[in-house]
Amino acid sequence: MLKIAYILTPIDFGGSEKVSLTFLKNVDRSKFDVRPILLIRPWEKENYFQKRLGELNYSVYHIPVAIKPASEGIDYFRIARCIYALYKILSREKFNIVHSHGYFADIIGITVSRLLKIPHIATCHGFISNDSNLIIYNKIDKLTLRFCNKVIAVSDEIRKELLRNKINESNVITICNAVDNSLYEHDISHYRMEKRRLLLVGESEFIIGYVGRLSKEKGIEYLLKAGEILKQQGRHIKIIIIGDGQEREFLECISLQSGLKENVIFAGFLIDVERWLPAIDVFVLPSLTEGTPLALLEAMLCGIPVVASKVGGVPDIVKSGMNGILVQPGSAQEIADAISLLYDDKDVRLKFGKEAQATVKTKYGVKQWIDKIEGEYLKVSAG
Repeated sequence: MLKIAYILTPIDFGGSEKVSLTFLKNVDRSKFDVRPILLIRPWEKENYFQKRLGELNYSVYHIPVAIKPASEGIDYFRIARCIYALYKILSREKFNIVHSHGYFADIIGITVSRLLKIPHIATCHGFISNDSNLIIYNKIDKLTLRFCNKVIAVSDEIRKELLRNKINESNVITICNAVDNSLYEHDISHYRMEKRRLLLVGESEFIIGYVGRLSKEKGIEYLLKAGEILKQQGRHIKIIIIGDGQEREFLECISLQSGLKENVIFAGFLIDVERWLPAIDVFVLPSLTEGTPLALLEAMLCGIPVVASKVGGVPDIVKSGMNGILVQPGSAQEIADAISLLYDDKDVRLKFGKEAQATVKTKYGVKQWIDKIEGEYLKVSAG
């Protein structure tokens, strides 16, 4: 049995955390002894991801990423402290492979695995550059990834970016994310009625939905601006935003300033997102950058027509005019025009929804995704 150190920083329950949870739920634990190593902020309470690992009976290690929040001052030795803590765990437990997710896990994980001569796999979910610190960390991450045995890119666009940064082509492979959803057709109909009733929304009302982290790179402000355009056109819409994050207050201000107070519902973080998705008529992903977005796949699997930005791995999933509509990132007008088309034509909505569902069932199933990752574990271990 191969022993895998699975390192990540579960800040909240976003796409990468959901991908990891799907993997940890479905990996063959009779062949792979996967041990999650979580880089945590000790001043924050245990989050949903950590609780789910406990329910799945995983042995989990915790490494504090700092001794205090950044607002209380700089922790100058945090990287060195994390490297030392990880070194102690990896040397003591005799792991066969290290698998890291995210820039901080990569930086400390690859450093320690090189010192201990343990094969290393890193999954690259994309590079977010919202501030100067992230830009620096991304540059360090791209340098560090050159020393990996294998880098898994979650989209071809991310793979191309890795190759542009001089990472060995033979060491980079694309494995797109998969979606794990057990809802049947009768479940979708049931939850559509149930959740609309909870939202106090009638069957005839048109709901536009977004699911994900509320952060700058997700481009949610352009969805709200599109909502303003649609309202000015006299279209009766509701926008439900599921998720939480640092941009929430800013987005709430935009909705007020745009006259959308009665049209926008900020639902916050919801555990059972797949049960809320059927309540919406159109799913919008207005992101400025993406890998292979899990929320998009989940919406498509529910048979919901989608409007999504033409970024990252999204064009590999959404074929505009066939199973959804692609728009330019940052264009509220294009988002509004795409929603208008779907608002006006129920037949097009049904057609795109059916094609979207078929796309995900055919190409983004969990079993083949798990098989590919387990295959990389075996190859890297043998190599």
